Amino acid sequence: MSRFLAAAGSLVDRIKINAVSREMRDGRPMWIKRRRRVAAPIMACANGFFRMVANPVRALDDLAAWQRWEVESFLALHGDRFRAFADGPRAVAAEEVPGVNLTEYLDTGTLTLPMLAAAAGELRRAHAQTCAEFAGPWSHGDPHAGNFIYDGAVNRARLIDFEVQHDPALPADERHTDDLLVFLQDMVGRTSRELWLPSALAFLAAYERPEIVARVRAKLLAPRGIARVWWAVRTTYLASAELERRLADLRANL
Repeated sequence: MSRFLAAAGSLVDRIKINAVSREMRDGRPMWIKRRRRVAAPIMACANGFFRMVANPVRALDDLAAWQRWEVESFLALHGDRFRAFADGPRAVAAEEVPGVNLTEYLDTGTLTLPMLAAAAGELRRAHAQTCAEFAGPWSHGDPHAGNFIYDGAVNRARLIDFEVQHDPALPADERHTDDLLVFLQDMVGRTSRELWLPSALAFLAAYERPEIVARVRAKLLAPRGIARVWWAVRTTYLASAELERRLADLRANL
């Protein structure tokens, strides 16, 4: 059963439910995300999997709801400079923001402390926004490194890609805690043992909300049972003993 769930988790993590293309619109570079017609049953399965492994988000399988969330989230965070809009009944267009995906730095071992501080600052700024969907503070739901674009010229990170949404019944503090945990999970399995602790500490310190960091600390324990399957996917299948050691190091230093 656990092997089946692990395979399902990997599949959920890798399936591309959108066709993505870059186009010029009115002289501006835009990224067009067009929902594939096979996406609905895949996302229904993903949501079932998320419930089984206690992942507190849902994939937005309703096209209108997804388009609205993508556009409203992008504009709330970046609408002072960049455009986004529904592009027909199955697509969303969002203007390209300057910079490089943080995944590229993470995968090449070149992720720096200023980049991590910029990502944390962007999360803090985003979490201060309010939205009608939550009737309160906004949250991302899937802020892994790949969903940050870093502009080194101005030391600024921007969040992108709003495919999922936290359970609206969750309190804001719990949603914000989960956002930080997602980023740490992505980083722990893809950094060296030497870089993990200073990187994680720099990220959390730059977030500058000690009450949320305290909640993160309480969650730095890999769960048992089915829920551990999603942790394995999120942490790039880092060996259990090494994962527990790294999490313990971080807890001890917070």
